[in-house]
Amino acid sequence: MSNHAKLISAIFLAFMGYAIYVLTSDEIGSLETVRAAGEINQSVQVLVDHSKDFERDRNNNIISFYVKDMQNVEAKVKLEEPAPEDVITAEVVKLFGHMHGNIFIVKRVSIVK
Repeated sequence: MSNHAKLISAIFLAFMGYAIYVLTSDEIGSLETVRAAGEINQSVQVLVDHSKDFERDRNNNIISFYVKDMQNVEAKVKLEEPAPEDVITAEVVKLFGHMHGNIFIVKRVSIVK
């Protein structure tokens, strides 16, 4: 194998290792990363802020709540679909959506921990 092929293989393996780490990591992310993407939906893991109330609709479904990121930045989460009831006891959730100012418009919420 030539030196050029070895270099490309090493870069590819390093990238794959990094991608696997990022995709399987349970670290708390940054809301600023999502905000910077504008209207593009992004995934981020955040802490559920239990010091604030969970907003419910008339059918008692959770439709919004608050989260904090790794820098302790707070955002209100507005859900397009009601959240699973276990979000009340969750510490960490994974959100998929985009930011409008300080409001995270979420298409999907998953309980991480």
